[in-house]
Amino acid sequence: MDTSRKQIIGLAVISVLVLLSCSCTPEMKKNRALQLGESHFKAGEYDAAKIEYLKVLRLDAANAVAYARCGAMWAAEGASLRAGAFLMKAKELAPKDLDNRYKLALVYVRVTQPQEAFKEATEILKQAPDHGPALTLLAETAVTPEQVQAAEQEVEKFPRHDSPYFEVANAALAMRKGDLAKAEATLNHALAIDPKCLEAHVAMAVLAMAKKDDAHAEEELKAAAELGPVRSHERLSYAEFKIRKGNTEEAKKYLQDLTAQARDFVGAWILQAKIAQAEKKYDEVLKLLQNVFSRDPDNIEGRVAQAQALIGKGDLKQGSGILENVDKTYPNNAGIKYQLALAYIQAKDTNQAVAALDQAITIAPKYVEAIVLLAQLRLRAGDARSVIGPLESALKLRPDLIQVRTLLADAYEAVGRSEDSTALFRDQVQKTPESPQAYVLLGVVLRRQNKNDEARKAFEKTLELDPENALAIDQLADLDLQAKDFAAVHRRADAVLQKQPRSAPAYYIHGRSYVMEKNFPAAEDALKKAIELDPNLAVVYNLLVSIYVQTNQLPEGLKQLDAVLTKNPQYAPALLTSGIIYTQMGDFAKARDSYEKALAVNPNFIPALNNLAYIYSEKLSNLDRAAELARKAHELHPAEPSITDTFGWVLYRQGKYQEAAELLAQSAAKAPDNGEIQFHLGMANYMMGRSEDARAALEKAVASPRDFAGKDEAKGRLNLLSQGGSTSLADLEKFAKEKLNDPVALMRLAAAYAKEGSTAKAAETYERALQANPKLVEAALALAQLNAGPLKNNAKALEYAKKARDLAPTDPHVTATLGQVAFQAGNFSWSYSLLQESSRALSDEPAVARDLAWAAYATGKTNEAQEAMRRVANGAAGAGRTDAVLFLSMTALDSSDAVPANAESEVTKALAEQPDYTPALMAKAAIRLQKGNTAEASTIYSTVLQKWPDFAPAQKRLAAIYANDPSNANKAYELANKARRAMPDDPELARTLGVLSFQRKEYSRAIQLLQESESKKPLDGKSLFALGMAHFQLGHKSDAKKDLDRALAAGIPDDLTKQAKDTIATLEKPAKG
Repeated sequence: MDTSRKQIIGLAVISVLVLLSCSCTPEMKKNRALQLGESHFKAGEYDAAKIEYLKVLRLDAANAVAYARCGAMWAAEGASLRAGAFLMKAKELAPKDLDNRYKLALVYVRVTQPQEAFKEATEILKQAPDHGPALTLLAETAVTPEQVQAAEQEVEKFPRHDSPYFEVANAALAMRKGDLAKAEATLNHALAIDPKCLEAHVAMAVLAMAKKDDAHAEEELKAAAELGPVRSHERLSYAEFKIRKGNTEEAKKYLQDLTAQARDFVGAWILQAKIAQAEKKYDEVLKLLQNVFSRDPDNIEGRVAQAQALIGKGDLKQGSGILENVDKTYPNNAGIKYQLALAYIQAKDTNQAVAALDQAITIAPKYVEAIVLLAQLRLRAGDARSVIGPLESALKLRPDLIQVRTLLADAYEAVGRSEDSTALFRDQVQKTPESPQAYVLLGVVLRRQNKNDEARKAFEKTLELDPENALAIDQLADLDLQAKDFAAVHRRADAVLQKQPRSAPAYYIHGRSYVMEKNFPAAEDALKKAIELDPNLAVVYNLLVSIYVQTNQLPEGLKQLDAVLTKNPQYAPALLTSGIIYTQMGDFAKARDSYEKALAVNPNFIPALNNLAYIYSEKLSNLDRAAELARKAHELHPAEPSITDTFGWVLYRQGKYQEAAELLAQSAAKAPDNGEIQFHLGMANYMMGRSEDARAALEKAVASPRDFAGKDEAKGRLNLLSQGGSTSLADLEKFAKEKLNDPVALMRLAAAYAKEGSTAKAAETYERALQANPKLVEAALALAQLNAGPLKNNAKALEYAKKARDLAPTDPHVTATLGQVAFQAGNFSWSYSLLQESSRALSDEPAVARDLAWAAYATGKTNEAQEAMRRVANGAAGAGRTDAVLFLSMTALDSSDAVPANAESEVTKALAEQPDYTPALMAKAAIRLQKGNTAEASTIYSTVLQKWPDFAPAQKRLAAIYANDPSNANKAYELANKARRAMPDDPELARTLGVLSFQRKEYSRAIQLLQESESKKPLDGKSLFALGMAHFQLGHKSDAKKDLDRALAAGIPDDLTKQAKDTIATLEKPAKG
């Protein structure tokens, strides 16, 4: 979890200072507590030690040792955030305590802040150039090219080349470059120097995992764990490895032994809870977490696990509520926002998840994990364009993170930048020439681009580096099959079976080749063996049934299966194959029965769940049952594109187009050549009104050489999408009648009506489109724009704007359009909020900057408005730039400064072209004020306020005019208070309101406002007089005299001069008595 430095400091305040009192006690008492604390600490009695150290901190809130010890204990127990709070404070008090700083650096690593860990390690080495652990940490946290270079320089400077830490650091840098052989040699040397070097064992384990040598990795992790204390990160890492390798029961026992030895080992309790969570034992999770909360009630990782357990139990409200409460407690913690997003994803609330991730990235712009997760969500929604910039930035921060490259490559592919996609992996291959993963991913991208010869070379290189790479073997088998090099296919499959005799995929590869060779008996034997080894390998069943189809032996196949089922009625693979054959024969009732029987035997039989969902959806018209089955299959195997496709298509059939589109985008990305999946994605995007995305997918579907159900429909929809604006109104009306619920036809017809000026018909047609798909954002947006514009129905405009906002709360383009609509409808505050939000994501779009400038101006933020409009004025030439220059010149004149000689003619010219142009009206009024014509200025400000009733700059100016007229004093006070809400920091407004408050005998407020005004801009004589007299009325004699003297020096009218002098004389009289 990523956590800001400010958050750690904040936690220090919460975790420590609240516990401390300000009472003073003798030094002896503090020393006694410190002695006891040290004794308990060295004995590993952490609960008792904490009590004593907290006593020390009550007596001496600046005791660095107590802070450092508390931090060290929390770190050892696995409560990294709480540890960080104490360690940060200890560093502040004792910056030369390098042991403490090293522990802080390790905490930064634990909370995924490698940048901060790198900084700490650098500082430690500055103070202690021979600090071995810091050197190792520096090398391990060097991510960017600049950091790697700096780390290499530090390694070269390290004075002890005979140290194991020197070798571990060299190994870390070698692994960063993909040179595993050098890394292994240096680590062997490190362990030869010191067989008990914990860091060397950990690094050797990481290397072994990179080489897929799990046995060696486990051996090294075990050695590291045994070298570390009971409460150590290495012990947790060893347990985590066991979990990853499926040895869950061993991991449980190991963790239980740890917590038996150290009941306060929070990290071990949390890891046990995570195991229970993975096993869906939610009540056990909650029980285990009580051991965490009894020691650390605010433990964020524990609260996250608690929330996930509650969500798993179906209590979405309470689970999300826990995280939301933590988020409220620590509102600027990016890590909590990230965890909140994960919970929202688990609860299937994508919009909330996206919003939480946006907030996390705003707080921590370099939070790569959040950038990646947000990119995944947006790519699933088909929004590839918006993720490219953030992922490119993330790649600069973490060039080593392959997930960033793969997502960015997917985004490039989605927008047609295939060469950029390839370049990403060519670059990775150059940087890490010994990495099989880099080559296999390059090969996959090249295959997508039909560059099969280059792809083959990449896959062959992968196998040189990693002979058992399953993906490379599968891809090369595909290429061999395309080339009809069947001997090569069988050689590859046999090579796998020599090392993995029970490899179902290898038998499947044999079967595929035999089918193409028309050697059906051998194919049938191979495929049946694959099913025996892995009954969940769905593609095998379909290929097996295809043999029966090609040999016209479907009935014969059923007879063979019946014979098998007579002997073993509960043999699920035979029941599944029967279901597929019945489906091929068109007997869907019997197919359903076969699948239901298979599921009665094994309720989690994924192929049966998927196929039965298809039958209920497409043939038996039971969409609810189909959705139930498809959802379960997807939960069991979310990575399989055909299963995701089934689930997505069922949701489409249910009219849940948005959710369907997200799922279908995932399956289409994994199966770009599958025409039917592309058709499904195209239709989902079509119903969401995403014309370009729909066209791209439907073009792929139509181009597919294979036939599928819906191919003709794909051609028809693609034809409409391809017509652009050339279709006549009559043809659009005809098509809309034929396809009553076609959103694209309705949207195009509505747009045509709007273009010819038939706005009422346009609105009615957009409403029909929204009825066809209530989540059609474009229809809601169009209705908002129509009502804010020609239909002049502000209430409806805002209603549709809010609907669009609810449908797409995180789409910056939608937000920008809504900001424009809200402005047109007169809701300037909401407009400003929306445009400010959208401008963060669309900072390079002049139209958004222009709209933001107007919204800021209308809400009284003139400086911000000018800043935004300058971005437009400094951009490309055009109408927008001309308008921006005019805006800036007019708003510059609305001030108390002297007006240039030619200003009035410029204002007159501007108003001749646009009589109600507010900046020009405000400039004209300012010129009239400077000439002393307050009557005309008042009239202009009143005119502006008729148009924009809440326009604070006009309220401010008119209040200042009315303030000089006792008959209008109440109006002035009301206007000034209204303006103050929008312009709380304006010194002129504070001065006006201060003088008015004095006149109303609100002396305290008058003083506060006038002093606030003077802190930003000198007061004039009248204002100083009001300030002095207010002090006088409250008995502040010295302040009253001082300010009245200043008022006299500044110059005030005669009547005020007399009153000031009289008051000063009163103040100077000696007190009686």
